Amino acid sequence: MDPKLTLASDVLERVDRRLLDPESAAPLWPTGFPLLDEALDGGLRAGTLNLLAGAQGEGKTTLVLQIARCSARSGRPVVFVSFELEAETLLQKCISAEAAEAAEAAKAAETAEFSSLSTPVSVRQVRAAFEESDTLAGGLPERLAVHDGGIDALTAVSRYAGWLYIYRSTATATTLDVIAGAVKDVLVEHGVAPLVVIDYLQKVCTPDHLGEEEKVTRITEGLKDLSIEFECPVLAISASDRAGLEPGTRMRARNMRGSTALAYEADVVMIMSNKADVVARHHLMYGANNGEHFKDWSVVTIEKNRSGYSGGEVEFRKHLDCGRFDANGQIVTEKLVDERVYTE
Repeated sequence: MDPKLTLASDVLERVDRRLLDPESAAPLWPTGFPLLDEALDGGLRAGTLNLLAGAQGEGKTTLVLQIARCSARSGRPVVFVSFELEAETLLQKCISAEAAEAAEAAKAAETAEFSSLSTPVSVRQVRAAFEESDTLAGGLPERLAVHDGGIDALTAVSRYAGWLYIYRSTATATTLDVIAGAVKDVLVEHGVAPLVVIDYLQKVCTPDHLGEEEKVTRITEGLKDLSIEFECPVLAISASDRAGLEPGTRMRARNMRGSTALAYEADVVMIMSNKADVVARHHLMYGANNGEHFKDWSVVTIEKNRSGYSGGEVEFRKHLDCGRFDANGQIVTEKLVDERVYTE
């Protein structure tokens, strides 16, 4: 029988066996953002292609890295295909984020240790330790120990570092086959499918003769096939076209650069926006501080969701200096607009 031809009775039997096996992992990958998981009906699903798009500098890499940390921390492997940042830079964000989260937890618990964690080590300070520009001596433990929460954060990252694989990629060599090979290696190593993160989709290498639309179509279809073949979620960042970055324009799924296949093939499409750019004008004119506080928040809109409802809008406070977002976001209550007309 064709291995792709499956009897419904076999599916039911397979699911039942999985449910009865205490060591079997559910086909869901929580994001670590409770409200986002609720909007996605549990998290990222096996066999799905999930896209995240948004303006440059809004924190897309930071968001997907935080989701990757959540997966690795739970003992599930991650393949982070990075076209944008070096592995060291990503780990600097991880260390600072762990320090900030420890400080936040200590504050919430009102523990005596909180006073020493009130100013956790920043990404800039961790970078200085990595690059030996901090005027200190010793290895990472010695250099980070002088910063609040630094050594504990390094220890926290070390606990899940064996689950986080970073593939430093190039637009001239990292093809879909290369990515699939890396995913297969991790699957063989751990015996479970990894979360696959692509930062970002339009950079995946394809034959030179393809135009942009055909190229993005092939990449999108290939990543969807990869998610199905390895029964894992693929979370890919997508670049925006020029129209989606115009001042006063709220980016939508149609503004993802390259091909209509992006919105068609994807199972989930999330658009990330600075709240100050998408909130209705009257909130800016009459609110406290003339809307300046909105700049500290990112709105994530679920534009498409094959496994649940679409149109959900949740927001998270940015702490990009510490390489993270506040995972405890909130539902957007203000009115948002598609476009804002700016007047003098």
